[in-house]
Amino acid sequence: MADERLVKSVQSTFSLYGLVLSRKLSVSLAKELLNVEEDGRTTWLTQIVEQVLAQNLNDPHITVENLKLALEECIRPNSLKNTETVLNVIDAFDIPKIKHDLLRKKFVLSPVTPDLYAESEYKSAMFKDRFELLWYKTLRHELFNPPKLGETKENWIELVPIEYLLSESKKGNVYDGLIMEASIIIASGDYRDGILYVEDIGFPPAESSSNSRVDFGDSNTFGGSHDLSLKLSEKLQSYEESNKDGMIIFVSEMWLDDVTVLHKFDTMLKGYSEYPPIAFVLCGHFLSFPANITSTQKLKKGLKDLADIITQYPEIKQSSKFIFVPAPDDVGSPKILPRFPLPKHLTEDFRKHIPGAVFTTNPCRIQYCTKEIVVIREDILTKMCRNTLHFPQEGNIYEHYAKSIICQLHLTPLNLSVIPRYWKYDHTLQIYPTPDLIVAADKFEAYATTYSNCHIINPGLFPKNDHSFKVYVPALNLIEHCAIPKDMDDMN
Repeated sequence: MADERLVKSVQSTFSLYGLVLSRKLSVSLAKELLNVEEDGRTTWLTQIVEQVLAQNLNDPHITVENLKLALEECIRPNSLKNTETVLNVIDAFDIPKIKHDLLRKKFVLSPVTPDLYAESEYKSAMFKDRFELLWYKTLRHELFNPPKLGETKENWIELVPIEYLLSESKKGNVYDGLIMEASIIIASGDYRDGILYVEDIGFPPAESSSNSRVDFGDSNTFGGSHDLSLKLSEKLQSYEESNKDGMIIFVSEMWLDDVTVLHKFDTMLKGYSEYPPIAFVLCGHFLSFPANITSTQKLKKGLKDLADIITQYPEIKQSSKFIFVPAPDDVGSPKILPRFPLPKHLTEDFRKHIPGAVFTTNPCRIQYCTKEIVVIREDILTKMCRNTLHFPQEGNIYEHYAKSIICQLHLTPLNLSVIPRYWKYDHTLQIYPTPDLIVAADKFEAYATTYSNCHIINPGLFPKNDHSFKVYVPALNLIEHCAIPKDMDDMN
C-alpha cells in the first residue's frame, strides 16, 4: 500500500499545475514513487507533470493513458514514441495547404476537400493563392518591412501591388509585384505620368526555413499523418546523428525492361549489401519505350525481375525501403501533376515479396528523422529554359533553376499549358517552408547545388549517364555523386 503522505503529495503537485488526478491514479503513481530515491522524488514527480502537460490536453482531468505516456517517457527517455516515425513517405494528397490568414495576420494550415476535377473558380484561386503566399512572405522581409511607429529606418523600400499604381496618382521610386508568364517577380522602377519605368527585375527574396516555421509553432507543415512537426524532435535528431553511415540512394530512369539497367542495379546492391541504405528512391520512367499495348505486361515482368534481384541480398531486402516515383509517361495516370502511383494491380506481387516497397505519387515527400526531402520526376529544367523570357548569360543554368523554384516557392512555376496541374492540388507543388533537399529528377545532366540552405539535385539518367546516381547522407547533410564502374566486357 502506498504511503498516504505520498498520495497527497502527488495530488497536490498535479493541482498546482491545474490538473485533476483521481484517487485511484494518485495511489498508482505514489506506488511508482516508492521506487525513486527520497531526495529525488520531487524532481521526478515534476517531470511526470511536465510530460503530461506536453501532451496538449483538452481537459484537466488526467486519464490512465496520459499517465502511462508520461511514465514511459520518464522511464525510457531515449526511446522513440509511436508518433516519431524514422522514415515516412508522404504522397501528394497528404500534403497540407498553407494560406495567409488576413484576420490573424499569419500563415496557417488550410484543410483541402478531396476533388480532382474542381470547379473553374479553383483555377483562378490557384494563382491568387500563389501570389498571396509570396506577397505576404516578402512583406515581412527586412528590406520591405515598414518602420514601426516612432522608428526611423533607412534603406526601407515600399512594396505595393499593381492595383495601387492604377488607382492612385502616385509618383516616385517603387517596388512592384508583377506576374509574367506565371512567374511572380519584383520590378523596381520609377512611376511617372501613369507609367512604371522598370529599372530592375528580380525574384522575391528567399526566406530561411526557420523563419518560415515561426507562424506554425510545432504544427506539421510537411504533410503525413503526424499532427506535430518531426523537424523539432530531439530524439529523432539523436537517432539521425547516431546513424552517420545511413544513406538514401536516388536513381532516375529505372528501366525495368532493360537487361543492362537491371545488371547495373544488381551491381549496386552487391556494393551496398554489407551496409544496407536507408532507402532506394527509384524514379521513372520504368520502361525504355513510350507507353503502348505491351506496357503493362512488360512492367509487371520488370518488377518481378527486380524483386528476384533484391531477394538475393537478404539484409537489403529486410532493412531498406524501395520507393517508386512515377514519371509523366509511365502507365496508369494522365500527364497531370500530382500524378498517382503506379497501378496497384501491377505492383501487388512486388509488394508481397519486398516488404519495404512503397509506390507513391509524383511529386512526393520523404521525412527521414528531422530531414525533409521533396522528390519530383519531371523534365522541368528543359521546359523552363524553353519558356524563359530572358535567358541568363552567366552562371550554371541549374543554379538559376534552384534560385527560381526556391524564390517562387514552387516546384513548377510555369503556365498550366506547359505543365498541367490539378487546380485544387497546386499547393502540393509548393515548397514552403523550404525543405532540406529537393530531388528534381530530370533528363538534364546530373548536378548538385544549394540555395538558401537547401540542396537541389538531379541524379541524371541512369541508363545514359554512365549509370550514375546520387547519394544523400542525412546525418552529415551531404550529397555524393556515384557511378557504377564499367565491367570488363563493357570495355571490350
